[in-house]
Amino acid sequence: MNVSIRVVKEFDIEEVCSHLLVVGDLTGDCFSCKELGLDYSTVKACPKCKTEFRYITSRRAPDFSLRNLSILHKKRPDLVCIEFKDIKEHKNREKAKDIFL
Repeated sequence: MNVSIRVVKEFDIEEVCSHLLVVGDLTGDCFSCKELGLDYSTVKACPKCKTEFRYITSRRAPDFSLRNLSILHKKRPDLVCIEFKDIKEHKNREKAKDIFL
């Protein structure tokens, strides 16, 4: 029987951020150029900046449940599911560094 489980793997954060599709309540957004209103269930690349999507996340909940990740993965098995919390924490650390440097 196949089930979804979380796996920890190191990624280049800039690579992830530059190819990330962020899912909202109804549509998706390009993390690179902030293009809004993308159909996350079918879009392969951003129509504005032409970024090819390789990763997907959802901002709906800070701690994205495994059930929700499983639903996303079933809709987009071609993309790697990433927890939004991890991306947000990295971006917040970057902002803090910029303030103090």
